[in-house]
Amino acid sequence: MIVWGGQRLYTWLISEFDFAKKLLFEDKSHHLDGTIIPVLEQRFDFALLISWGVTIGAVYLLHRFLNRERSAEFLIETDEELKKVTWPSWADAKTSSLIVLVFILFMAAFLAGADFILSRISELLFSLFGAGS
Repeated sequence: MIVWGGQRLYTWLISEFDFAKKLLFEDKSHHLDGTIIPVLEQRFDFALLISWGVTIGAVYLLHRFLNRERSAEFLIETDEELKKVTWPSWADAKTSSLIVLVFILFMAAFLAGADFILSRISELLFSLFGAGS
């Protein structure tokens, strides 16, 4: 997930910001040396450095967080509590999911119908009383 975030940051830095576009592509004095990294087939530039720095920093912080004693104890206690939970069978899970899906479809149809009826009523009232004309 963190690596995906680093890749998205790199793409975002290159594509979204005009300043980054000017800095990375138009003003050649700011390019590092423009070489292509062979394995990645990617240009070595500031966007790559920023995204790699953020990604490596996030991995380091996650590693430090997960290796704290409190975090380890929390994960162990969570695992023990999850073992005590009575999980539903697949049949119960499918039935419950189907009920939720049917309810969502019913609510969507109800809201669409209510919106249609109320918009027709408001159009009729506006045409009768001349509001907005």
